[in-house]
Amino acid sequence: MTAASHKSTQYWRVALKVLVLVLVFWYLFHKIEADGNSLRPILTNSLQEISLWALFTFILLATLNWLQEIAKWQQTVATFHKISFGEAAKQSLGSLTASLITPNRIGEYGAKALYFRPKHRKKILFLNFVHSSFQMLVTVLFGLPAFVYFVLEYQISMNGEVFFLIGFIIVLLAIIGYYFRKKQWFVKGLSIQNLWEQFKKITLSKKVTLFSLSALRYLTFSSLFYIFLNFFGASVTYLEVAPLIFSTYLLVSVAPTFFIFDVVVRGGVAVWLFSYVAIPDMMVLATIFSMWLLNVVIPAIVGSYFVLTFKSQPS
Repeated sequence: MTAASHKSTQYWRVALKVLVLVLVFWYLFHKIEADGNSLRPILTNSLQEISLWALFTFILLATLNWLQEIAKWQQTVATFHKISFGEAAKQSLGSLTASLITPNRIGEYGAKALYFRPKHRKKILFLNFVHSSFQMLVTVLFGLPAFVYFVLEYQISMNGEVFFLIGFIIVLLAIIGYYFRKKQWFVKGLSIQNLWEQFKKITLSKKVTLFSLSALRYLTFSSLFYIFLNFFGASVTYLEVAPLIFSTYLLVSVAPTFFIFDVVVRGGVAVWLFSYVAIPDMMVLATIFSMWLLNVVIPAIVGSYFVLTFKSQPS
């Protein structure tokens, strides 16, 4: 009976892995077909003229982006348990693949936790929150001043009601957060107060390391964005478009999206922002699409191997 139950469990795990991969590859194929067809003229013309140096630069920065992300996860986990860089790569890429079919890639939290023993999974959920929070902090520190500059420089019309609404929402969220700071969320023992107490236990040197890696990664993929823009024909300087790139990442980071609309939202926000410097829509969309291919699609394909070979940790 036990053997039969174990075999049944194994079948269900295999079926779940296959289902996840089918959904992921359906999503990737759908987006590539939908967006790639509309962008085919500009992509084809640009690829015909691409130099080896440009190709090398694209691959180098995309690879560096993920090496920094993996190193950051390795350093994050090291606050309680040391893992190798290879193990960190397996967890990062595998969880990326599994999370693509969830809203705002929230499934990454659960996917990474499954690589550890059940008794450590709450800790991993917290560490993944810290891992993501440092990247979000960097996004806000770069993006908020950039967006304010964008609004003032291009005289974007924003009436007092908009600012009042934004301020009201921020204050309301702060009050709710403080009032419910001890309330447990979804997982037993997981509350705002407990998260803060656990965060204070992380050493200052480790926090500096995580912040530095987050900042380096942010500058890496922002630079890749700029290089792609120029590759597709936008003759602009980095200083000219940096506020727009930073504003793009800020706005898409706070916008809740379901996986199927992720690229659409990014493209829509970027097209609106870059219209103020007269960069054609197709150049912006080609940049967004290329960034997505290099930083999501290719890593997700690699991560699919780790999903297939995944073995859950024993109790």
